Amino acid sequence: MFENKKILITGGTGSLGTALTAKLLKENVDTIRIFSRDELKQSQMESHFNNERLRFLIGDVRDKERLEKAVEDVNIVI
Repeated sequence: MFENKKILITGGTGSLGTALTAKLLKENVDTIRIFSRDELKQSQMESHFNNERLRFLIGDVRDKERLEKAVEDVNIVI
């Protein structure tokens, strides 16, 4: 289901997003985009996972333009 997919996780630096990221990295996903407002948590998450398939985007789901940019070329949004 997730094989070779580009996935966007909104609020991805929270406990659920972090657990989901760990699970998805065990799958053969293309990339995982983490979309959240918390730059510090994104930095910590990037250091923790240290995986080239992760991409980090600063943004708020209430910002329509930023969210539209985040979902470009994404197969699955969580």
